[in-house]
Amino acid sequence: MGSLTGKTAVISGAAGGMGQVACERFCTDGATVIGCDLDQAAGDALAQRLTEAGHRFEFLRVDVSSAADTAALAAHVEEHHGGLDVLYNNAGVVLGKPVLETTEEEWDKVHDATLKGTFLMTRALAPLMKGRQGSIINVSSTGGLVGFEFMSAYCAAKGGVLMFTKACAMDLAPDIRVNAICPGVIDTPMPRSFVSELSDEEAKAVWENFENGHLPKRVGRPEEVVAMAAMLASDEASFVTGAAIPVDGGWTAK
Repeated sequence: MGSLTGKTAVISGAAGGMGQVACERFCTDGATVIGCDLDQAAGDALAQRLTEAGHRFEFLRVDVSSAADTAALAAHVEEHHGGLDVLYNNAGVVLGKPVLETTEEEWDKVHDATLKGTFLMTRALAPLMKGRQGSIINVSSTGGLVGFEFMSAYCAAKGGVLMFTKACAMDLAPDIRVNAICPGVIDTPMPRSFVSELSDEEAKAVWENFENGHLPKRVGRPEEVVAMAAMLASDEASFVTGAAIPVDGGWTAK
């Protein structure tokens, strides 16, 4: 039996690089998983792969920045699963741009998906955890702990997620534990797309800077972040709440 056997989990951003790894890990650990994302095609492909492997998984198209969508998701979970044990708020958007060049629309896009989405998902789904000793895991970032050049919108959103986590841990105690993971640079499509917009020489320099910023001199793997999330979702973390846990290869230790 896996460490999440008998638990029902919702994972947002399920169709992304980190999200797909999370869905597979949580399923392998025994959970029934509802993955949600805006990318219907990628979500459907993920659902086919996981269900064909014998896992209990379903995909729903959800805009986490929409109160109507998150309420509909909560209604579906309650009707079909009776309650919820784990909420993994993984959805988010990155923007690399100097603050004076950032438009209002870009700022809103980052904050809607990253911070507002975390709030709306929590507000909609936390009531389904009542009496179940639930766990909410929010994805913040090293950018929520320290500032980065050209990342003002992202850092503000991820810093907001971190402080939202701490406040929610107090609001939702003792029934629900709420924790934040703060990854360093992880090798997923998100940072790859960021450097793809640069020239080859610039991209190489930026990627080397990513690698050298971590003490192991490499970027992280999605599995390394998801392993922490799986632990926080399990009963092994029953005394861990209100924490901001770096999974950053020592980036913030310096």
